[in-house]
Amino acid sequence: MKSYSNLSLTAAPFVYTRLPVFRINIAVLSLLGIQILILALTADFYALLNIVTAVMGVLFVENLLRYLASSKLSLSLDMIISGLLIGFFMPTGIGFIFVFILSAFSVFIVKTMFGGTGRNWLNPVAFAVCAAYISRPEAFPPLISDFSLLSEKGSFFAVMEANGLIKLKTDFTVTSALNSLLLHGVGVTLPEGYISLFLNSTSSIPAFRYNIVTLMSSIILFSIRAADYILPAFFLAAYALLVWIFGMVPVLNIYFTGDILSAVLTGGVLFAAFFVMTEPASSPKTKYGKAMSGFFTGVFAFFICAHGASPAGIFFAIILGNIISPLIERLEIKIQAKKRSLYE
Repeated sequence: MKSYSNLSLTAAPFVYTRLPVFRINIAVLSLLGIQILILALTADFYALLNIVTAVMGVLFVENLLRYLASSKLSLSLDMIISGLLIGFFMPTGIGFIFVFILSAFSVFIVKTMFGGTGRNWLNPVAFAVCAAYISRPEAFPPLISDFSLLSEKGSFFAVMEANGLIKLKTDFTVTSALNSLLLHGVGVTLPEGYISLFLNSTSSIPAFRYNIVTLMSSIILFSIRAADYILPAFFLAAYALLVWIFGMVPVLNIYFTGDILSAVLTGGVLFAAFFVMTEPASSPKTKYGKAMSGFFTGVFAFFICAHGASPAGIFFAIILGNIISPLIERLEIKIQAKKRSLYE
């Protein structure tokens, strides 16, 4: 008779198609670590100090809540990531003591008043950045409101350059090479300035700077299934489409000429889309919910950020998206119920 003594049975014989939570957190930390390394190599110690103190503030409140609940103290990777993200969106001159208090206060409010640990429907990073901007708006980059140069020169980058954005020395060389070798062949010309936005925008906010690193990190996250692409994809599609259609209407009264590149490469839009919006506790659980949440957040972002370069507008859009989460959840339930009824 054949022996089955070496076989083992489990109560849950499921096949997991995504990485475990621990490995997902390690992947996110590793990719954020690349940008931290760049900050260290460029000697931006104030930005690094803000990031470290933000993590300390988040961990302090997390363990305080655990202590009050008679739970075991721990160094949660989720909380470390939240602290890192808060620090990345803090201007370098805002003050590390303020960052510590802000991060601790924001997490405390979100975890105690908006659903509890692991069930919060409000994004703690978005809440922290909004609170920082409301309390210390002078520390953030100025909000671009004078668009007279846009009608004169026809380039949104000219507006940003007039407001303090610095072009990299290699911008002209790289732009000329791309135009002559690739883009002119398809009838497209890339204006100067966008390479600077893509490589290093020299913003006082670290999350706004290295869009190329952020974009490459997102590709890695999606390829290893450490993050879901549906919500950020629908968000970017909705926001970009609205910018393209209506972006130039208030300035030149012309449709279908909005500057998509300047919109998505400024204001931390890419960083927020790939690292903040995908936070599991505050984002919908089904693909329909994620699509709806991404779409509405993109609509909110257009009305708040418009052409882009908003110092904190993307986070107010995320908060508005969180506020309509209960409605999206109801729609999710109805959609799932309708799908089940087809098989009954």
